[in-house]
Amino acid sequence: MSEQLPVTPLPVTLIPTEPFDWLGRVLNHFATAERALGQLCVALDLPVEKGPLSSLQSLCSRLTRSGDKRCQTLRKRIERWRSLRPLRHLLAHASIMVMYDTAGNRFILTRHLPLDRYDVTPDKLWTEEECRELLRVAANDGRSIADQVRNLIQNVALLAELNKPDPGSNPG
Repeated sequence: MSEQLPVTPLPVTLIPTEPFDWLGRVLNHFATAERALGQLCVALDLPVEKGPLSSLQSLCSRLTRSGDKRCQTLRKRIERWRSLRPLRHLLAHASIMVMYDTAGNRFILTRHLPLDRYDVTPDKLWTEEECRELLRVAANDGRSIADQVRNLIQNVALLAELNKPDPGSNPG
C-alpha cells in the first residue's frame, strides 16, 4: 500500500499557433491597453480628438511627475507597451502566410505592403516560440495597463493630483 507507482510524464506537445487567431488576439490585447489609456486621458481632460494616443506623451509626463508608486508602475508598463509599437503597426497592416523550412519547422510570415517607395518595413518570419512570447507580453501588458488605469480612475485623490497643471505651464 505504501509502494509508490512509477510516474512517467507525457511528452509536451504544443498545439501549433493558428496564424489569424494569434494575430487577432495580439492586436486585441494592444487595443485593450490603448482603450484604457484613452479612458485615463478622458478622465484627466486630456485631448483625444486625434485618437486615444494623441495625448500619451502628456499622460506619461503627468505620471512621471507624480510621486505615487502606482503612477510610476503604470508609466513603466506604458513604456514597455510603446516599445512594441513598430510590431503593432506591422501586424495591423500585414498579410499572413504559413511557411515551412526543409526540416518541417513551421513559421508565420507577416508581409507588409510599403506605405511609399521609401518604406522599408521588413517582412518578418515568426517562430512558434516568438508568436507565443509576443502573445504573452501583449496579454500581460494589455491586462496590466487596463487594471492599473481602472484603479487610478477609482482613486479620486490620485486623479486630482494627476489633473493638476504642470508647474511650468502657463494656463493661458
